[in-house]
Amino acid sequence: MIRKPKIDVILPITPKPKGRPRMSRKGHAYTPAETRKWEGQCCAILSQHTPPEPLEGPLILDVLLVLPRPGYMQKRDKHGKLKHDPGLVWKPNKPDTSNLIKSLEDACSMARWWKDDCQVTCGLSMKAYAEIDGDARIEVMVSEAGDTPESIWMTTRAQRGSR
Repeated sequence: MIRKPKIDVILPITPKPKGRPRMSRKGHAYTPAETRKWEGQCCAILSQHTPPEPLEGPLILDVLLVLPRPGYMQKRDKHGKLKHDPGLVWKPNKPDTSNLIKSLEDACSMARWWKDDCQVTCGLSMKAYAEIDGDARIEVMVSEAGDTPESIWMTTRAQRGSR
């Protein structure tokens, strides 16, 4: 099944993980200042793409999180050949993908993309290093779930050749 995204946008911002909640001396939990600052910056960009009304119902959030490529991955061997693929390269280390998604979902909620981030019921998330000359960014697609969970799951299984 092909879904038409309600929102399809590329955000020119480096993904940041959701900071761990901190406790005040009085025992109140709060979000760290660095996380609040990033979520505010992200919200400002997201707000340019806010739908006229917040999206309702179950939603699918597909995200490509592209982080800056480290210097060692841009080096060439003695023959001038790149040691690593020049395109996107998987980033199988910290920060956790789930923490990157949490901060994005909170920024989307602040930008009123939806009524509540609990509406996000499924989606694909990928974390990678940028291309050789590419920039850090977040690519986001939000679609209405529409089909039943079983239908979406079976379609996913079929696409991946499972069972």
